Amino acid sequence: MADQVTLTAEPRAGSGRSEARRLRRVGRVPAVAYGSGLDATPVSVDGLELYHALRTDAGLNALIRLDIEGDVHLTLARELQRHPVRREILHVDFVAVDRDRTVTVDVPIHLQGHAQGADEGGVVDQVQFTAAVEVLPLEVPDQLTLNISDMQLGEVKRLGDRALPDGVTLLDDPDSTVVSVSAPAMESLPEDQAAAEADADVTER
Repeated sequence: MADQVTLTAEPRAGSGRSEARRLRRVGRVPAVAYGSGLDATPVSVDGLELYHALRTDAGLNALIRLDIEGDVHLTLARELQRHPVRREILHVDFVAVDRDRTVTVDVPIHLQGHAQGADEGGVVDQVQFTAAVEVLPLEVPDQLTLNISDMQLGEVKRLGDRALPDGVTLLDDPDSTVVSVSAPAMESLPEDQAAAEADADVTER
């Protein structure tokens, strides 16, 4: 189940780049809150508090109880804009949700166990790291765990191989490959070396 954290938001008096820069200089992140029962409202939140709110096990799927001057809304943080170098959050949308209506979220996929095929030299390759699901806000799982302990060389596991918790509906293709155990690629010899070895083989004959 998704974690719930409380975050206090302050209405923004101004707008535009100058106001956004002013807020960031004092450690606040410009944002807009909107959604179920909430008209679009420009706000700002403390940058450090936002950082910690999104560092729980639920990550970006953490349910944030956004307090706007005493009016509390259950929200999800979406449309995060980050600095290209420092990766700090520059802007965020808080989307208010109804606890009785399903939402669409991307849930991380976690591999569990050690594939048997890896002991035979196989390479474990995870190609899908999240799954899109539909679920009630209070029931969003922190992650989906896929056990790979029984995987042999040459086998794959797909999204549909993992049973979902009650109330969680998979939206992605269940036949999508999540992880494979494949034989390591053979290293090819450089052309000059391969030709030299071929000549040597002919000479020996």
